[in-house]
Amino acid sequence: MNVSIDQPQIQAIPVKPGMTDAKSHSLHSFFWPQSVAIVGASPDVGKIRGRLLSFLVANGYAGHILPINPSHKKILDLDCYPSVAAASEHLGQAIDVVLMAIPAEQVLPELERCAQARVKHVVIITSGFAEQGGKSAEIQQQIAHIAERTGMRISGPNAEGYYNAIINLAATFSPTLAEPPQPSPRISDKKVGIVAQSGGVGYALFQHGRRVGLDFSYVVTSGNEVDIDMAELVEYMVADDSTRVIFLYVESIRNTERFMQAALRAPAAGKAIIVIKIGQSDSGQRAAASHTAAMAGWNQAYGALFERCGIHQAQDLEEALSMACLLVTGPLPTGKRIAIVSASGGAAAWAGDTIERLGGSVPLLSQATQHAIRAHIPSYGAPQNPIDITAQALRTGGMLHIVDLLMDCDEVDAILVVTSLTIKHFFLDTAQLRRLASSKRKPFIFYSFSIPTELAIDSLAASGIAATTSLPGVCAALVKLAQPPPVGYVQRVPPAALPEPVKQILNTADTLLCEYEAKALLKHYGVDASLERLASSEAEALAAAEAIGYPLAMKIQSPLLPHKTEIGGVRLNIASADGVRQAWRELLEAGKNHSDANSIRGILVQAMADRGHEMIIGTVRDPSMGPLVLVGFGGIAVELYRDIKYRLAPVDTEGATEMINSLKSSALLKGFRGQEPVDLEPVARLIATVSQMAWELQDKIDEFELNPVIVHSSGSSTPFTIADALLRKRASDTGSQED
Repeated sequence: MNVSIDQPQIQAIPVKPGMTDAKSHSLHSFFWPQSVAIVGASPDVGKIRGRLLSFLVANGYAGHILPINPSHKKILDLDCYPSVAAASEHLGQAIDVVLMAIPAEQVLPELERCAQARVKHVVIITSGFAEQGGKSAEIQQQIAHIAERTGMRISGPNAEGYYNAIINLAATFSPTLAEPPQPSPRISDKKVGIVAQSGGVGYALFQHGRRVGLDFSYVVTSGNEVDIDMAELVEYMVADDSTRVIFLYVESIRNTERFMQAALRAPAAGKAIIVIKIGQSDSGQRAAASHTAAMAGWNQAYGALFERCGIHQAQDLEEALSMACLLVTGPLPTGKRIAIVSASGGAAAWAGDTIERLGGSVPLLSQATQHAIRAHIPSYGAPQNPIDITAQALRTGGMLHIVDLLMDCDEVDAILVVTSLTIKHFFLDTAQLRRLASSKRKPFIFYSFSIPTELAIDSLAASGIAATTSLPGVCAALVKLAQPPPVGYVQRVPPAALPEPVKQILNTADTLLCEYEAKALLKHYGVDASLERLASSEAEALAAAEAIGYPLAMKIQSPLLPHKTEIGGVRLNIASADGVRQAWRELLEAGKNHSDANSIRGILVQAMADRGHEMIIGTVRDPSMGPLVLVGFGGIAVELYRDIKYRLAPVDTEGATEMINSLKSSALLKGFRGQEPVDLEPVARLIATVSQMAWELQDKIDEFELNPVIVHSSGSSTPFTIADALLRKRASDTGSQED
């Protein structure tokens, strides 16, 4: 096959201008209200509406607290009002936030009364809406209509409220805030904000984060997101000066474009985002759907979105906490080479195994560095890396001297101190710790393999150093935070009008395009597969064979037969005219046995491809993310190997090259074990072209697959052969629902 690919005209992606001042954001009075009312307020703290009022008071919120309940004159020595309107009239201005934890059937009329009283924001704690289904889901739609019609912003329903730690606003019933959090040393004054689609998990992140010394700005639980959603909350925190790291607990993202634009602005604002995405398994998806009625998105699409935005994805709470600790103490690791300094040889070996299993390295240190380390450890210590300083060096201060030495060592990128913090008296030199933490030369963090004392945690935190008790969590954080920023993405500009030939192919084709039709479409994007012809008769097949030359491949073409090899619809290595005649008869028979004869478009006659590596290049359209481009190894065995990389489309050749290099099998293309290497540039251009095509045709196609693409060595006459192609149009474009 002779292949020529024109470089697609694509631009480097700009970030849309966004909110630079949180005070001008529409949610500022939500996060920083002057007044908070509680509809149905109760003196009974056994009820959620009683805890909402109690927690507001107990945590010391200094704004106006307005209990609403016609059955009471006072609650907790606060004047109680018969209605929101009466409270607003007494206040002399509109109420900023109303908390609502009343029976579901009372929510709609109460929302109307709030709108009439010009309430700015309502937090609906009440559950039993879309997550319950049926008529309850219809009521949630009516709540959305009220927000749209009146302009009153609504958080929830099915939310656990929110917390502004800066002004002690505990607008929640979470038991983590039944009492004000006790002051304790923080590892940094850089604050963390939390946005969670699960109230329980959101406040668990807050509680565990405080335990390891993190400081917080906000905790927001978004519930069913009938109006205020995760994208808008992230947008606010990116603009907010008091928040430096943003924790996300995600089931699904409804407004992916707004979310992406907000997240892309985070690095320029000096901020980082960490996400835990649930719904990655069948059971996880079922739990997510029943919890907030938000079907968890396809895992690969979310992974591609997070990578595009430079978001750090954690698998669990401990990994997320370790990431946050490293992000607020800084700097980040510039590579995955990690030095382990430990007072226990066994724990050091355990840490080394964990780091390497997670993709990091524990490099052997040079003789010069080992010699310098030996000056601070006993003769029976080990300076190689992992560095076993022994308990004696721990007591004599050798540990911190070695950490200081490694700070200036260009052989490692980060330092993990592995020790036991179960001690009654903290014996490390706190002044030395503070100096190491403030030098900002290299990231380092403590891991305690025993349960640490509060004294040890607080002493380290006061010095600006974090300690964790999760070895997999801290090792994964060190490795993942060393990932370079994403490259090779291009601007998602609105697609231009389609050329007439492209529209003609798509409009006249069936839902599933045959190989020759898919390749004809690809030709309009600069990829020309010329050494093949469609034959509608045996005579045409013979003529095609003479024009192309032997050996040949012949394939049945029918929109009802996407997997031709499975029904005997492919013949290879045909070496003569008699072979063409025999293949013609056999292929037609196979086609008639497995599909409607009228669906057979003909037989494709192709030149046999040279040997090479089988790859797959394709696109798939996600309902919320849009088109994704994928590349992988495997050909017909791609589902077996699962060596696939996904990215949001479109990408440029740099991004496509990174996709290829990220595959586990990419070494096969670079001269593995004496094989001829492959020129990656033409393959990268093909990936970029396919990704741009998918973006421009996103309203027309759901899937486009080139499989296999046989990639040839640099000495071949052509860089690759597209051995098969498949395209599935969008159901909405065909007027019928796909199976």
